Amino acid sequence: MQNDYIVQNLLGLHVRPAKKIVEAAGRYKQCDIFLEKAGKRVSAKSLVNVLTIGAKHGDTVTLITEGEQEEAAQEEIGRILAEYTEAPPRKEG
Repeated sequence: MQNDYIVQNLLGLHVRPAKKIVEAAGRYKQCDIFLEKAGKRVSAKSLVNVLTIGAKHGDTVTLITEGEQEEAAQEEIGRILAEYTEAPPRKEG
């Protein structure tokens, strides 16, 4: 099963949302979970891998889930990808 999501986090998939994705993916032991962007596919169960796709705000990322509970994994991780959070830092002065 796969779906495309537009990254809504204003700061992209930096450490905090990437960690949420990895933690969620880790709950689905019998499911293979991947993120794909611009032809690069990585395991969503590895923080380093998730960070290496370099997804920025507005980028389209494909979430691929295969195995037991693939629909639940798709729903939970898709929600994280689509979360609109974190305003950019304010400029002083």
